[in-house]
Amino acid sequence: MFNKQPDSALNPHFIFNSMNAIRYTIFEDQEKASELLSELAHLLRYKLSDGKIATSIAEELSHITQYLSLEKLRLEERINITLKGTEIGNDFKLPCSILLPIVEKLLHEKDVYSVFENTLSLVCTKIDSGLLFSLCLEQSPKLKQGNINFSNELTPLDGIVKYQLNQELTPNSYKMELKLDKL
Repeated sequence: MFNKQPDSALNPHFIFNSMNAIRYTIFEDQEKASELLSELAHLLRYKLSDGKIATSIAEELSHITQYLSLEKLRLEERINITLKGTEIGNDFKLPCSILLPIVEKLLHEKDVYSVFENTLSLVCTKIDSGLLFSLCLEQSPKLKQGNINFSNELTPLDGIVKYQLNQELTPNSYKMELKLDKL
């Protein structure tokens, strides 16, 4: 249902795997399962909000945080996640669900699900009149090589903000920086 739409951020595998992971968490920690179920519901509401065109960077980062906490539940000890700059204010507007699909695509393209050791760092900082959104993924024993084509995910930014994407690869790490500036 979700990944057949070009602007979708959540694919069915993510939804079903998250629900299954929450199901098993119920037996271990009911309070945590309730919190994760609430995060999944917020993500689904965000993707299904009809007519909403723009969002603040703070709201987008909040949904990325929810998404990553669900992925952490699914991947357990196979991933460590660090988030910095998620408290950025509401003054920078973006089209809805721009950054979330980038994060999801990175996890899928670099196949974090079949790698035992993943470390993901997400940093968002204010720069001049814009923002710098950085993702760094380190994997062991070896990272799947190649840059990621984010053209479909970035197309909604055309004519709304100026952006510049840089990618850097080493044998064990991938770094993506997306600089966003107001027009």
